[in-house]
Amino acid sequence: MDVLFVFVYPLLALCTVIQCSVYCVQSLKHLKNGNVCIQYFIYLLFFLFYIAPIISQMIFVGYEYEVFWRANDAMKDFVSNIEYLAFVLTFSYFIMKSSKKDVKMQNTCIEINHSITRFGSLVVVFCFILTIALSGIEVLIGGYGYAYINNEVVSLNEGVIGAGIIGYLIVLGNLRFVSRTKIVFLTIIVFCFFWIEGKRAIIAETMILIICVLGITKYISGKKMVQYVVVACAVLLPLCFLYGLLFKENTTSFLDYFNVDFSRQYTLVYQFYCDRIGRDISINPYDGIVYLLTFFVPRILWFEKPYPFVNYLTLSLVGQDFVEFESAGWATTCSIFSDLYDSLSILGLALGIVMFLKMFKKVNNEKRAHYKIMWLYIIVRLLTVQISSAILQITVMLILVFLVDKLFKNYVRIDIPNTGNCRIRVGKSG
Repeated sequence: MDVLFVFVYPLLALCTVIQCSVYCVQSLKHLKNGNVCIQYFIYLLFFLFYIAPIISQMIFVGYEYEVFWRANDAMKDFVSNIEYLAFVLTFSYFIMKSSKKDVKMQNTCIEINHSITRFGSLVVVFCFILTIALSGIEVLIGGYGYAYINNEVVSLNEGVIGAGIIGYLIVLGNLRFVSRTKIVFLTIIVFCFFWIEGKRAIIAETMILIICVLGITKYISGKKMVQYVVVACAVLLPLCFLYGLLFKENTTSFLDYFNVDFSRQYTLVYQFYCDRIGRDISINPYDGIVYLLTFFVPRILWFEKPYPFVNYLTLSLVGQDFVEFESAGWATTCSIFSDLYDSLSILGLALGIVMFLKMFKKVNNEKRAHYKIMWLYIIVRLLTVQISSAILQITVMLILVFLVDKLFKNYVRIDIPNTGNCRIRVGKSG
């Protein structure tokens, strides 16, 4: 093991964790004071997926990945880990710096289109019916995660479920005007989605998005917002352990599940390491970006179309030669930064940071709740999981929301101060 990694890296990692923890505390304070700038939500998410794994690495020094065994050498490489620290510090700095400007420019009103809310409800119900129609009633009565466990027998369209989740989030953005009966009914359907898909990720992702939606639409704020965040963290982490205990019959896998489900450190560090030693991950340059730009092109028309980058990354991590497959239930998880770095190296990381800053500004300045929620969903997906698994449902929902918004204008404006728990004012939007 590298001497620098043993003696120098822990000190640099500790300094990084301390600085990022300061940013984390600042974000919580801003949320407690009622400043619901999107950067504060995203930074907490960034801390969980990108900084907490550094803490885990410092505590569990001898930990090694079993399935993704090629990551082990990378995680002990000094230069690759330093590159990762530099990346998280840079992104952290720009997230917090941009928040200072955006919070001053943030809109104090939200415009809600009731037609979009009704559309969101219809999407949830339609996606549930379509899932049952496509996969069969056995996915509902066959037990938790029946389609996931029996994927050789049952074909589950996860994109349909993803569209249903987006519809549910749009309804939550108008929670002030939605009846309790309707929201309970739609929530039951969402739990059915959890039951059918059987993956921890969809539960964690939806829980995070619900809190963010309620925050950016200012349904909850102040101390209540911080309480929601704390409760979510208290639920998400034990979720990894309970999932293994109940469904994998494994009581010792908490660290494994955390590092695989929540860590985006090992994938990026592995990519830095491969770049250093000259190991190719993708077959051709720009494969990851080309797939994202041409996902809508049927493979039958372009047989040599690249596959999602996560496919190449997964096979590289397990030391297997490339085989053609669109998706695999055992794949690793990576963020958009992995796609960008594979195609454009360090420039890709820089472009990714700029892209996120632009999207932060878009969310903060956007008045229409449904577009705020769509942009929020895109940001969270880009930051936490491979966008290739959700790009179709996002594109379809964006088009449908745009069309409904243009055809049916039934707006109400809600005036809410940026800070404090003052009364809201509701009025017709012109």
